[in-house]
Amino acid sequence: MDNTFDDIRPYNDEELREALKRIGKWELIPQILKFIYPQRPVEESMQRLQKVQTVSELQTTFMFDAICRIVSTTTQGFSHSGFDYIRKGKPCLFISNHRDITLDAFLLQMLLIERKHDTSYIVFGNNLMETPLLRDLFLSNHLIQMERGGNPRAFYRSLQHLSQYLHHLIVDQKHTVWIAQKNGRSKDGIDSTAPAIIKMLTLGSDGPAEKTLAELNIIPVAVSYEWDPCDLMKANELYHRAHGGYHKVEGEDTNSVTTGIIGPKGHVHLAIGKPLSSAEIASEGDLAEHVAGVLDRRIQKLYKLMPTNYLAYDLLTGTNQHRQHYSAEVKNLFLQRMNQLPEGECQRIFMEMYANPVISARQ
Repeated sequence: MDNTFDDIRPYNDEELREALKRIGKWELIPQILKFIYPQRPVEESMQRLQKVQTVSELQTTFMFDAICRIVSTTTQGFSHSGFDYIRKGKPCLFISNHRDITLDAFLLQMLLIERKHDTSYIVFGNNLMETPLLRDLFLSNHLIQMERGGNPRAFYRSLQHLSQYLHHLIVDQKHTVWIAQKNGRSKDGIDSTAPAIIKMLTLGSDGPAEKTLAELNIIPVAVSYEWDPCDLMKANELYHRAHGGYHKVEGEDTNSVTTGIIGPKGHVHLAIGKPLSSAEIASEGDLAEHVAGVLDRRIQKLYKLMPTNYLAYDLLTGTNQHRQHYSAEVKNLFLQRMNQLPEGECQRIFMEMYANPVISARQ
């Protein structure tokens, strides 16, 4: 049995069954199951969970039901577009903007399951696996571990290793994979692709870099949230980073995951774009920079501007040119939320976070 990628791959079915035994002992599991299935006795849900035998079964039952429940209880509507660009039997690499730690990818999983497609593997930073429980939950759902940090030589080797695994999954095993366009969430509202991610993707094959990328069948994705549940935390972080006083505390990522899941989001839209063609990938200059630029333009075009985006732009610029796109109620809610932050620069950062997608759309 090949164990080349054991250090970064998700659980197989046998490992899943052992993980579910550990997960079932976690004290919050009854609350989680009650949230997913409010009309069902918790004991019955626990028994059903322990009877799950495969990752596919877990995803098409508990995970799917959980995401549907999150959508129904924390959004005012979920829409999507472009699903016809996904073809059964034609694996792809989804490259997505990144606003929420977990939901960006899992909303797509919900759509794939609804339409009887296989779910995708998901690349996540291993810094998110802060506890054994989170590690079990993530690795039980096709999450691939991506190294964060380390000395340059070791980090390069880990990126090459990850790239080889992604190519193995997509090209050899015909699986689909999701990856964010850059490390970490967009906290300032600007969706930009890191050329380093594109460069990493070229390391997984000995063939020409353009051919290596073309084989992945890259599909751009944009997720738009009317309200970002983590917006206050993001604004505070950006403010303190700008003044050299930000230090991540233990459990912060877990808190962001939880807040992103349970917080109100307003309307949410997920847009899937046309796969990148070989002609779009081809470049006579720096390939990584070129493809990153192509993805930036595609993702920004796919992004659905929300009332909060238009409002923030008008507040930031002192105009009312977009007043037809938002209501007095939205404005009041926005100001109430923003006023929880210190006046001045911190509130300006908050407005910029929501206004930047409008600015990007104008470029």
